[in-house]
Order: sequence, then C-alpha cells, then structure tokens
Amino acid sequence: MAEPRPMEMDISAIAAALWRRAWLFGLVAILVGAGTYFGLSLVDPLYTGDARILIEARESPLTRPRDSGAENLTVQLDESAIASQVEVLRSRDIANTIIDKFDLTHRPDFDPALSPSLIDTVLIASGLKKGPAENTIRQRVLETYYKHLSVYSVVKSRVIAVEFSAHDPELAAQIANAVAEAFVNLQSEAKRQSTSAATAWLQTEIDRLRERVKEAEGAVAAYRSENNLFDVNTSSQPETTLQKQDLSELNAELGRARAAQSEAQSRAELLRSLLREGGSFDSAEEVLNSQLIQRLRERQVALRAQIAELSTSLMPQHPRLQALRSQLADLDGQVRAEVRKILQSLETASRVASARVDTLEARLNETKAAVSRSNEESIELRALEREAAAQRDLLETFLARYREAAARTDSNYLPADARIISRAIPPRRPSWPKKGLLTAAAVLGSLFLAMAIVIVREFASGRAFRPLDDIEVPPAGEVPAEPLLVLGAIPPGGTPSLDAAKEIPGLAELADLIATEGLKTVLFAGDGGPTAGDAALGACRLAVRTASLRIILLDIGVEPASALDRDGGPGLGDLLSGDAPFGDAIRLDGDSRVHFIPLGSMAEDPPLQRLSLVIGALSNTYDRVVLLADRFEDWPSDYVRPDLAVLVCDEDMGAEARRRLHRQAMEAGARNAILLQRSSEEGAEPQAAEEAA
Repeated sequence: MAEPRPMEMDISAIAAALWRRAWLFGLVAILVGAGTYFGLSLVDPLYTGDARILIEARESPLTRPRDSGAENLTVQLDESAIASQVEVLRSRDIANTIIDKFDLTHRPDFDPALSPSLIDTVLIASGLKKGPAENTIRQRVLETYYKHLSVYSVVKSRVIAVEFSAHDPELAAQIANAVAEAFVNLQSEAKRQSTSAATAWLQTEIDRLRERVKEAEGAVAAYRSENNLFDVNTSSQPETTLQKQDLSELNAELGRARAAQSEAQSRAELLRSLLREGGSFDSAEEVLNSQLIQRLRERQVALRAQIAELSTSLMPQHPRLQALRSQLADLDGQVRAEVRKILQSLETASRVASARVDTLEARLNETKAAVSRSNEESIELRALEREAAAQRDLLETFLARYREAAARTDSNYLPADARIISRAIPPRRPSWPKKGLLTAAAVLGSLFLAMAIVIVREFASGRAFRPLDDIEVPPAGEVPAEPLLVLGAIPPGGTPSLDAAKEIPGLAELADLIATEGLKTVLFAGDGGPTAGDAALGACRLAVRTASLRIILLDIGVEPASALDRDGGPGLGDLLSGDAPFGDAIRLDGDSRVHFIPLGSMAEDPPLQRLSLVIGALSNTYDRVVLLADRFEDWPSDYVRPDLAVLVCDEDMGAEARRRLHRQAMEAGARNAILLQRSSEEGAEPQAAEEAA
C-alpha cells in the first residue's frame, strides 16, 4: 500500500476554477439583480415622517421656584432622563390617543384582519401562524402602530426623533406631528397635576402647622409666666430676664457702696492721723469745706496780725499781748474740736456705708440664687422656644411655597420641558424598499454563495490540494543532502554585536541561508553549549540588516538560552499558559531590529499543544520564525516541523556521527537540515562539503 503523501491547499487551482466559471457568476448576478428589482417594484412603498423634539427647561428665571437652581436642571436633563422621555413617547397612553384621533382601527394598513395577504392566509390555514382575528382590534392596531413607530435620541444631544412609517405620506407626517404634540401636552398636563397635588398637600400641612405653632408659642408663654421668666430685653442685651437685670443692678450698686465705704474710711483715717500727729488740717478736704473752721482760721490770722503789730511796741509780758495769745490758743482748741466732730461724722458715714455694703451683699447672694434657679428653668424655656421657632420657620416656608404654587396654578403658567423644533412634512421619496441598495446586496450575496459552492466542490473533489513535495525549497546544490557549514570561533563574552558578527567566518553564509526564499521556519538545535544561541542571534541580526526581513527568535528549549534570557520577564512559558499576551512576551533586540521571545516561566508545565498555534500566528506576522533549542533532545518534534534545521556539532564529530544526526533531524520532521560545525580556532574559513556514507 502506497504511503500517503503530505498535501497542502493550492490557491492557484481554486482561483483557476473560479475564473473558469466567471460567466456563470455573471449570469447569476444578472438574474438575481433583475428578479430582486422586479420583486421590490411590486411591494407597496412606505413613507416616513420625521419630527424632532428638544428636551429643555422652559421655565422663565422670573417664575422659576427659588430653590430650583441650574444644577437641578442639569440633573433633570441627563442621559437617563432623555432615555426616559423616549419611553414616554412610546407609551400606550399616547398610542391610544393617536389611534383614536386618526381612527386607525378602521384602516386596512393597520388592521391585518381587514386585508390579509395570500402568504398570511396560507400560513394561518396551515396553523403556522396565529390568526389576527383571534386578537382584539385594539391589540392588532397597537402592534402595527409600534411596528411603524420609531423613537430614538440623537447622539450627544437632547433632541428626540419621532419617525412614523405609513403607505400614505400625508398620514405618516400627520401621525409623527401628532405624537410629538401629544407628548408636549402630556408633559404640560403632568406638570399641572403635580403642581395641583402639591398645592392641596401644602394647604393641609399649613393648617396643621398653624395649630402646632399656636400650641408651641402658648407653651412658651405659659412656662415663662409660671416661672417668672419675664423678658426685659434691650438693644444692648437682647436676652435678659428680670432676675438677671436685678443681679446686674445690685452688683453695680454694691460696687458704688464699697467705693463710698472705702472713701469714708480713708478720709477718717487721714483726719485721725492729723489729730494724732499734730499735722496741718488744711490738707483735709472736709476741713477746707467747713465754714466754721474757715472763720476760726480768719480770726487766728487777725489775732496773729495784732500780736505781731503790738510786739513792736510792747514787751512780751504785756497783759494785752498775753490776752491776745490766750485768745489765739482758744481758737486752736476750737479748730481741733471742730476737726474731731468732722472725724466723728466721717466715722459715722463709714459705718453707714459698711452696713449698706453688708445689706447689698446679702441681697446679691439672694439674687444669685434666684438667677441660678432661673438659668435651669431657662434651659427648658429655650427648648420650648426652639421648638416654636422651628415650627414657625417651617410654616413660613410652606406658606411661601404655597403662594408660589398657587400663583403658577392660577396663572396657568406651566410650560412643558420640551418643544417641537422640527415638524414632519409629507416625504416625497419612500423609505422602504431601497431598491438599489437591496438589489446590490442581493447580487453580492448571490455571487458569494455561487463562489462558495464552487470552492466547496473543488475541496470535495481534491483539486484544491497539491502534494507538499511540489513546494519550492532551497536548490539541492545550495543545500546538499548532508551539508556542512563551518562556523568560526565566537569571541567570549556573549553574542557578538552586529559589526563583530560580520567578521566571524561562516556567520554571513548562515544569514544568507536564513534569508533563502521558500523558508519560513528555521530551527537551531545545539549540543548543550551557547554556540547555538549566539550563532542564531548573530545570523538573524545580519539577515535583518542585509535582507530587510522581519525575524523573530523563539526559545523552545528546556533551559533558558543565555543569548535571550536577559530581564527575567514573561516569555514562551507564560504565553503558552495564558498568563501573558504576545505584547508582553515579545522583546526587541537592542543591537538590531530582531524580535525575540525568551523561555520565560515553565513552572506551571504549560501545554505544548499551543506551540504550533503560536508558531503559526508568528508566521503570519514575521518573514522568518527562528526556533532555538540548546540540545537536539529538547526539540519538540511533535509540534515543531521546521523548513530548515541547523544542527550544531563539535569539530571532532566524525562523518558517520554527522550523517546519523542529519538523518535523525529529517526523521523528526525537518524538510531540510544542515550541520553547523563550530571551530575553536580564530579565523577558520567557512566551508561546505558533502561527505559520502
């Protein structure tokens, strides 16, 4: 039995089959187009009337309620509010109004039971469709009405479009305008009913609040009277009771009494010290104010003047001088006696002031106790006053709202928050059917269907496939059966740079081999060292530079390749596990435009079944997909079948071992294979030789 040959889809054979039947496609297009246009010409056309409604706040700033600011209007006219108005336009109340206004229940266009079509009659008779007579007339007309009505909001605006379709263009425009007018009237009526209900509720609440305010103010007055909390408020002291005012006055009077007491004691002490020490009494204010003492002082002055005058002509022992001196001494005694009387009066005044101070202090203490009691009672009084004030403020607020609502209701000023900005006019062209558009769609659909039938027949007959051996591969002279390419020694320190790679013998030839036309996937399989990764990356850099190819390098080994494992980020393992997308796994080489995907994390044992899908997806984006396995044993041959396998071998490997390695690569699924012999000598010349078995 012959071994089945691998096949692939032949695009050229499919294209040739389609070209051979081009006349059939043209004929199908003409027939389908003509039939579709003729069939659409027999359909009764539908005309669509279009009316536009603008949703906006039409309240005047002069009549708008005081607490309805611009922010509230913005909230009321947001996107959800516009969507709600669309549903109102589709409401059953407006539908019933339109049906009654235009008597749609007696129009055959809206009641299918009045003129059923031939197809509907057959379907109803066979039981495949419910008969329209089984429903009520109103329900049938409503269903037809909603089929012909279209209401939607214009994007990024507050405009609502109302469209209605009918066989009569005049009727279509009239119903569209009638729906818009019914919506505006419904808005106004809803506002009027809301305002009337609010006015009635406010009237009830105002009557109830008046009673509560009266009770609260009566409770305040009764409590104030029971506890003697009388108000004596003034402009300077707005919250003062009678007890507090008495306390303030007693405190002021006590201060004055203490001042008078201190003054009397000071004056008495002054006179007492003058009498005790024998000082001059002229420094005392009471002495200076005493008329008797002033007259005695005048007589003393007169006697001293006589004594001085007589002393010039009489001897000191003269009886007249002695008599005058005796009178002068009597006057001094009288002055001191008068001063003692003044001292006694001052001491009496001091005692009176002290008694007054004691009396005022006693009254002050009593008043303090009374004020303390009144403060405790004032707490309850203030609570009652706050309650009365709150009820009064609420009553005033409700009264203001009631006056506003009553004024708006009485003046009938309740504009709807919507207005018709565009009325529908009878359309001249039908909106259905679109003969040209539908005919073109039918022609294209028939062409696609006919082409699909032809393609399916080609696949079913096998003419859409060709043997895989027919694909062009690199010529046998360039890639012999067991080719051998010698690679010069790679300097230590990792992958050579782009400039250094040009100087390594054999690397340029390897880059040309990667750029060979017909190759799509290239596999580098190493022998455990870094040569495979460094050679693959260096050759890819040269191929990108010389051939301007888009190349991606993919690490598929068991251990991370040192040439690609740079940042420890996500890689192939994360991509296969679904933990990272392509954008996070793909890196850009810093020395060239080569893209690469490192090995990444293999801790979760990712499914290798997805590896072929990943390689296929990358093949559609890049010109070459270069796969890297550090060892030949790491090559997942079940999922990776490259166009070319580059096998790294040591320079000491014999011809038989190389031939066996080449045969293993071909048996593993590679379409072609080449052995890359690494050299440890600097400057080794590249060579390719085909060795015999």
